[in-house]
Amino acid sequence: MSHPGDEVSHIESDVDLDKRQWLQGGRQHVEDETVPDAPASPVDIMADFIRQHSTSGQLVARALFLLPPYAIEETALSPLLEALISGEAGADIVCVHGSQDDYYFSTQTMTANYADMCVQVVEKDICRAIAQAVRFDCQTYPRPYKVAMLEQSPYGFDPQQIETALAAIETHPDFADIRPVAASNDALYLFSERYMSYGKAYGLCEWLEVEQYQNP
Repeated sequence: MSHPGDEVSHIESDVDLDKRQWLQGGRQHVEDETVPDAPASPVDIMADFIRQHSTSGQLVARALFLLPPYAIEETALSPLLEALISGEAGADIVCVHGSQDDYYFSTQTMTANYADMCVQVVEKDICRAIAQAVRFDCQTYPRPYKVAMLEQSPYGFDPQQIETALAAIETHPDFADIRPVAASNDALYLFSERYMSYGKAYGLCEWLEVEQYQNP
């Protein structure tokens, strides 16, 4: 049987003390000239950490900084993040607020729309993720949204998850504008009545699925 003390010891053993000292502003001067130069400040380190995750298509949740290897204390984290967002070092760093946490990304390699998609995936809000994707495509391009795209990145939903979510969307008032439409080859699409009619959505999905190949 494990004891609470065992868990604490395990977490402490995973903490990168060097990173934590830098982030808490307490790293001692190192005389060894062979040691590579470190980033100028804790804020610089956080910004680089977020940029690395954005490059790989991932958000950084605020709670992540409370865990190893950084394990920043809660009282120190808020001032650091505030300095990051408001300062020049974090000029490309943006915070997006989810229902469960705050998330950070770099605009150098990630768009705000993609970050919003990732938040819905991280928080497993599948219905809202689908509705947001459909509305964005209908308003921006405009075009209906192919349901099969939900199985690809950044969503990666499986067919059962999609089927369950679409059944919920069909009856929930928050998603009353989301409607299905299918091409003549039975490819299923979704569209938002806020931004296009059924006729336009059908014409576009028929062109995307069938007509463009008949009339290249």
